[in-house]
Amino acid sequence: AEKGKIWICAKGGRSMKSNKRAICRAFTYSEFEIYDKNNINYLSGGSLNTAFFAYKADLDGYSLATYITTICEDITGEEAEAGLILRATLNSFYAIEKQLYPYEQIKAAYELFAAAASGFTPDLSCCEGCKHVFEEKDSFWLDVMNGSLLCSECKAKRPTNSDSQHNNVDQFETRNILIPLDLTSLAAMRYCINAPIQRLFSFSITDEKSKKLFYRAAESYLLHHLERGFQTLNFYYKIKD
Repeated sequence: AEKGKIWICAKGGRSMKSNKRAICRAFTYSEFEIYDKNNINYLSGGSLNTAFFAYKADLDGYSLATYITTICEDITGEEAEAGLILRATLNSFYAIEKQLYPYEQIKAAYELFAAAASGFTPDLSCCEGCKHVFEEKDSFWLDVMNGSLLCSECKAKRPTNSDSQHNNVDQFETRNILIPLDLTSLAAMRYCINAPIQRLFSFSITDEKSKKLFYRAAESYLLHHLERGFQTLNFYYKIKD
């Protein structure tokens, strides 16, 4: 929580006879006793706090937890405070293990949290161009790369670069990635951005169309702002399908 990501060498940790094995397993929350030698952290011992997924094998949940772990690893740095990221990650493991919420909802909520924690909080208050506050009848989009919302009129007015082969960049050579939303999916995004950590996953969406819009927007927003993909995400979809 205080020092962010820490690399530790656990000598003999893979041995079945090692007393370090239990605290070094994946998805395990442990207390580590370490010592420094030649600027390398070595594990001398520790104690187990919580072992997630120890007694219940759920491959869908396991693959989702793996994806969340790689996001956590990507957005944390060394010697950088990461208390909120730690809490959100542990809470996601607990929610997955206990199957408290739909897995796709946990995934999307964590993705939006991770984007905000990385400094990419979108402005979801109104249309970026005309400042219109959206109503039920409105059509509007999430402008992924600019982290804002766009109404249909402002979308039509947006200039594009006619020299672009696919005509999908603006005059500043910024990619246009627009994802449609409705009021329900927008409300879910706003909730995930502003909710306290202990309530991050505590919401529900009943409309199937709104769910799909929310899930797509959250994933696309995080991946484009981190500018990378995840093999663990591909594995999640492979298992899910």
